[in-house]
Amino acid sequence: MENLPESLFSESTLISSLSRCNISSSHVDMQQNSHDLDGLTPNQLVVLLLDSNLRGDVMYQLIKMRDTCEYLAPLLWNTFNAVYMLLLEVISVYWKLSPPTLSMKESTRVCNALALFQVMAKNPETRKELIEAKIPCYFYPFLKPSGDDKPLEYLRLTSLGVLGALAKFDDPYGPKVLHFFLETKVVPSCLECMDLCDELSGKVATLIVMKILMQEKGMSYCCATPERFFSIVQVLYRVVEKLTEKPCLLHLMYVIQCLLSLSEIQKVIGPSEAFIRQVHPKLFDNTFKDILRDDHETAWMLQVLHFNVYGRLSPPE
Repeated sequence: MENLPESLFSESTLISSLSRCNISSSHVDMQQNSHDLDGLTPNQLVVLLLDSNLRGDVMYQLIKMRDTCEYLAPLLWNTFNAVYMLLLEVISVYWKLSPPTLSMKESTRVCNALALFQVMAKNPETRKELIEAKIPCYFYPFLKPSGDDKPLEYLRLTSLGVLGALAKFDDPYGPKVLHFFLETKVVPSCLECMDLCDELSGKVATLIVMKILMQEKGMSYCCATPERFFSIVQVLYRVVEKLTEKPCLLHLMYVIQCLLSLSEIQKVIGPSEAFIRQVHPKLFDNTFKDILRDDHETAWMLQVLHFNVYGRLSPPE
């Protein structure tokens, strides 16, 4: 990947980049605050990512432009050393992950860097480049559960947001993204988030697993061994248990779709008592009746799941 140096720790790279970008030393050394940067164009701001003193404010300004600057993703990717600077922000806090000593201010700064990676993840052209360069691997350390530590929870949620943006398996490059996810074991990391992290992270992680299970290759991976299959089903059981205490329609829909995909395996191998025991019975009583009342599509998905599990539709109310 031509945009990144061979090593993240090369001192000569920054010097070379300053020369190639024709930035004068007086420009790089200037001291500006967010207000001073307001009038700069995206092209001018991206170059200023090279200055560690300005980088925090520059990232903030660029994030404000993500919905209005259509070329921000390729600009970030193609500006020499821009991705490198964002990666420096990401890896700079690794040593504070265990034990967790990250401050909220530090977390916010890294989240801003991750948000710019999410901009690139949403763009079809730069999504491909991110995967080919294996850039998402730098975000995986943030996925590990950390109890109630809020700064790390924000990092985790933002990292999952980047992975969720990449998980567009229906576009031309989708199969390679899926292969990358399976190869780098995204599913086990997402299962941990679903099982042990807070509601928002769990919801996004469930969405990613749902999208993987809806792909034939993803299903094959998840059902390759009984251990892998039942590890997913058991986590989904525990997610349903948590949803009985704090219902969320969208999260419930993701869970039902995951189970619906997994239940298709019974059409191949026949009914499985072990699987039936791991599908939470509260899905089919009146526990979620109120939140499903006006969502006929999800209610129908639940009926199909009941049929796949028990061989019959659930009785009418």
